[in-house]
Amino acid sequence: MSGRTRPGVGRACAAGFTLIELVVVIALIGAVGTMGAGLIARAVDMYRNTGARSALVDEAEVAVRRLSRELAGALPNSIRIVNADGGVYLEYVPVLASGRYRAFASVSAEPTGNDPLEFNAVPPDTSFQVLGPPVDVAAGSALVIYNLGIAPADVYAGDNRRAPTVSGTALSTIAFDAAGASFPLDSPERRFFLVGTPVTYFCGPDGRLTRHAGYGWSAAQPTTGGGGLIGATTSRLASSVSACGFELTVGLANLGSVLLRLGLTRNGETVTLLEQVNIDATP
Repeated sequence: MSGRTRPGVGRACAAGFTLIELVVVIALIGAVGTMGAGLIARAVDMYRNTGARSALVDEAEVAVRRLSRELAGALPNSIRIVNADGGVYLEYVPVLASGRYRAFASVSAEPTGNDPLEFNAVPPDTSFQVLGPPVDVAAGSALVIYNLGIAPADVYAGDNRRAPTVSGTALSTIAFDAAGASFPLDSPERRFFLVGTPVTYFCGPDGRLTRHAGYGWSAAQPTTGGGGLIGATTSRLASSVSACGFELTVGLANLGSVLLRLGLTRNGETVTLLEQVNIDATP
């Protein structure tokens, strides 16, 4: 038996790519890579835009919520708004505590031990009993009765604002400096308020929403340009402000509202929030 084999038998067959196939594969890989890179770039851009928009919404929402909360606790008829210095100012007086005072009937009708608040007394009355739960009187606070926001009962002018002479917690009697005159008007609801110093919010042309406090009292609404906010403690609530507005409306039955509008713009993204704050203007 011969050990010779026929040609081609038992020989491995060689296989490979032609140059044309290799060029086609490279072209397909390049096309797929280009499409994938575009999709990834768009996804990254969407992620960045969503993050930037969320940051703007959070910043605007925090500022609007704080302003809404503070305005809801403002002294009735103390909110005032003015356009000046290329922006808009909103000022209000914060209420620290409130209650009802004992009304004066007559000298003969008052039982021994009662301490009502007597209007038009000579000399002026300087104390009264609190009806209901006792209240905390903070140092540096002011006592206000029947604030109408106009003369003769304007808290900013000081007509109906007096300084307590005793501060403390859970007080059932409030003593105050009459400043040589009785309170001008008796409250029909016998309500009194203990308030802090005024607070101002300012939306300026520099694109910032700032809060100013601790600057004292002024009959005319203070502004930065007028020097009324010198010495105030200033904090920034929002930056990149592109739109800002405050609108005060008081209707029937002393019910009113403040419409807040705040728009922020950053890196081509803009968000705008609207908030209506209901207020009670009953003094």
